[in-house]
Amino acid sequence: MESEAHAVYRGRPLDLDDSFRLLQLLPGHLDEPVRIRLFSAQLSAAPSYEALSYTWGDPTLTSVIEALSDKGEDEHKPGVEFRSTANCHAALKRLRNPDANRVLWVDSVCINQSHIPERNHQVNLMADIYRAASRVVVYLGESDENSVVVLSWIRELDQPSDFGNGSGALPPSKEAVEGFFRRPWFHRIWVIQEISLAQKAVVVCGKDEVDWGSFTVLYQHNENATRAARLELPYPVTFASRYNKPYRDGAMTYARRLVRMLGRSRHCEATDPRDKLYAIIPLVNIRDGSKTEESWGDVLGISVDYSFSVDRVFTDTAVALLNQQVPLDDVLRHHVPGHEARGLSSWVPDWRIQRENGWRHAKYERIFKGFPGFRGHPVELMFDGVPGIILDKNGTRPAVVGYTDSSTERCPIRVHAINVGNIIKTGPVCSVADDFFPVSNWKQLVEEARRQGSVVPKLERLMEIMIALKLGYPNSVPRGVRLIERYNEQMEKGTCPRKPLRQVIDETASRSGARARHEMDAILSVCDGKRLAITDGGFVAVVPGNAEVDDAVWVLDRVRMPFVCRRTGSGEANVVRLIGASFFFGIMELEAMKEHVSDVRAKAEVMRRVEELVVE
Repeated sequence: MESEAHAVYRGRPLDLDDSFRLLQLLPGHLDEPVRIRLFSAQLSAAPSYEALSYTWGDPTLTSVIEALSDKGEDEHKPGVEFRSTANCHAALKRLRNPDANRVLWVDSVCINQSHIPERNHQVNLMADIYRAASRVVVYLGESDENSVVVLSWIRELDQPSDFGNGSGALPPSKEAVEGFFRRPWFHRIWVIQEISLAQKAVVVCGKDEVDWGSFTVLYQHNENATRAARLELPYPVTFASRYNKPYRDGAMTYARRLVRMLGRSRHCEATDPRDKLYAIIPLVNIRDGSKTEESWGDVLGISVDYSFSVDRVFTDTAVALLNQQVPLDDVLRHHVPGHEARGLSSWVPDWRIQRENGWRHAKYERIFKGFPGFRGHPVELMFDGVPGIILDKNGTRPAVVGYTDSSTERCPIRVHAINVGNIIKTGPVCSVADDFFPVSNWKQLVEEARRQGSVVPKLERLMEIMIALKLGYPNSVPRGVRLIERYNEQMEKGTCPRKPLRQVIDETASRSGARARHEMDAILSVCDGKRLAITDGGFVAVVPGNAEVDDAVWVLDRVRMPFVCRRTGSGEANVVRLIGASFFFGIMELEAMKEHVSDVRAKAEVMRRVEELVVE
């Protein structure tokens, strides 16, 4: 296979800054072999071409494509055979004309993927390649009964055929539409760029074709729907429908827009994890609806380089964000427990993990008056001026220690922090996927803390505080907790048909309205993968599922949520790894330190508790 690839690209160098290859797809019928010609061009003087947007699929499933010489030789003369992914082969078979050539740009064929310098160069050009294409062709795969119905309805939304007589296509079921949007194309990271930058685009699914503008109309239709009827549209559809329009992130700096988009797209899939960054950075270069002239490479000081490891790319990005004045809080809100065994520093977000940490459902920003433990201006009240601690020149960012171990990509940071307790007892982990929410055990832990003198309220009230919503149905949370307890008992005794926990919650909450359902869904999302814990100070906290007894809970300077940390075993007391964010009842609104807040002169007592923490 290596020799085949070299033979295909030999004699077709990309030796200019805007050089790229195009593919001439030779005519043929659906059952005939796929034949192509590759030729080099320049973006500044390229012929008209279409760019293909598709998913590579399983790289082990391949099909043969025949590449003919681009020297104008006889088309019947055998060319060089090489293998492409089965999805690419299927797309080319579907898109070729029966009697005319078609010029396309297809990434897996037009880029020599085995040549790292060329791959780096071409990925840097990809945004311009899609912008310059006369049309982007989205290939979803072959059609089925469901896709035919859904695409007909999407087309009908944009171009009604009934002209008011009621004879248009009937809307499919919500399940049918969501099933259609589970096709792999809608969940790949690269397609966000490919469709957002298109001058024009068409969606191809088997024999069916629908203009991309109809999907934008679907997005607008969905935005105006009721909460109960609203669809969960994939992120590429929602982003592309808003692209090039003013939006509320426009006032943010480039770096803060980047970290926010990394978070919003983290569930999208990528064959190469480095593409979780490389695929979206050109899209962040937009402000108030117009593209800026700044280069993301110049701004961040990083560039596309597939010779770097995944850990190095993610670490360099995180360090660059801090250097661009992105608050540590913005970075840590994307921390997801579970990558302790990897080579990353624990504070660096691992974008390979597609799930979120669930805390965005807590709506904690609504209840914070400042930061946990600090009301108003934490720099003035708590941290500023601590002797012996070195920050950068303006004292607003954590100090980056730098790469410390050549065998890993770890890069520690130093931060100011206050220890608010050590975990002495934990409950079982809530797992929605396993239909297990141990509310009875959690209740027992809360009651145990109350017996020891803690002033925490009952579990139901703790959950209401945690999701921080103006409850439309004041009894929905206690009712939901009782429902979960009954569900657990019935599952344990086998007295009812087995149903997923989330389905039971949805069915019951829906009887009280969409708001009640939303409240219970928020609780499931916040508690999933977490456990309840008691600290040596008698506080109760919701902590990551991998938190253990003797782990410490720290409040980090300028970070909204307390973090569970674990000593590294290096022998140094304040060298730790982050385990994950926690919701620490009793300090989230400064309850633990109110006596120090009203009088700045009393901050010396608090300052005594501030320590320097090295986070590896």
